[in-house]
Amino acid sequence: MELFKEYIKEREGCETLIVDNGFLTAKVEIDETNNKYLFINDFFVSKKDRVKARKTATKLLALAKETAMRYKCLRICGIIWTNTNNATESLKANLYYGYKVVGTGNNCIYVEADLSEVKHPMTKKN
Repeated sequence: MELFKEYIKEREGCETLIVDNGFLTAKVEIDETNNKYLFINDFFVSKKDRVKARKTATKLLALAKETAMRYKCLRICGIIWTNTNNATESLKANLYYGYKVVGTGNNCIYVEADLSEVKHPMTKKN
């Protein structure tokens, strides 16, 4: 996995965050008002772990929130591709964790959450 992390960092400028049975890739971006946000590019939880009470996703989102805070980002953003497997489940999970739909287009649902509104039990402040 270290080689994969190095590849993704070099190719896409993304950090790879890993927990047991899952990983995500994310990159700090700057919006048109010069504010930083963390963009989650890839989010994967192994099939066998998807039914386990959201524990892996919760851990990954906690790492994403910590990363966003470290870089002083104001929000976390991502895309749900509607033409992939589990798009409905991905949307439901995003809504559960406090993300809001902010747009659609090109087979995508765009989601984001202010950092203060991202909820999950792994951090002290929900």
